[in-house]
Amino acid sequence: AITMIAAGLFSSAANAHPELQSAEPAAGAATTTSPTQIRITFNENVIPKFSGVELKDQTGKMIATGNAATDPTNKKQLVVPVQEQLPPGDYKVEWHAVSDDTHRVNGSYSFSVAR
Repeated sequence: AITMIAAGLFSSAANAHPELQSAEPAAGAATTTSPTQIRITFNENVIPKFSGVELKDQTGKMIATGNAATDPTNKKQLVVPVQEQLPPGDYKVEWHAVSDDTHRVNGSYSFSVAR
């Protein structure tokens, strides 16, 4: 019984990783204006010092972004300013996040700015 309880506790702790819940601009979205920020919401609080995004255009060129921060009212939201006007085209967001319990995850999604 003790082994089963310990295994249950361990598996719960092992599965506690930040998971992307939503993003702005959203995955697959076609916006009509250039976003001024990338806002990603996770299921857990994230540490902005160890989290962030890389924004790339369709050729793979890096787009300048500011420092990652969390929303002051919601530590589950990572906010990254976009420092330049995005021309029409396709963009890829490659994100990484570290939660309060120090688990690190990463992923990516794409959006477009309408022509």
